[in-house]
Amino acid sequence: MKVENNEGAAYQKMMAGLRHAQEAAMELAIHRSDDRFRVISEQLRVSRERINMVAATAPSRLVTT
Repeated sequence: MKVENNEGAAYQKMMAGLRHAQEAAMELAIHRSDDRFRVISEQLRVSRERINMVAATAPSRLVTT
């Protein structure tokens, strides 16, 4: 059986989750008028950028099992 082990797909899942969390934090900042959520949103954006830099070097490997 041949299975493609694609790290890129895993990075995309992480990025999607972080993007949703970032959007939710910004929504809470707006609805609650709380700058702490704005700070959290910014921190999540920075995390996404860092992960994106690492993901750019993610290889695709063909694994035989």
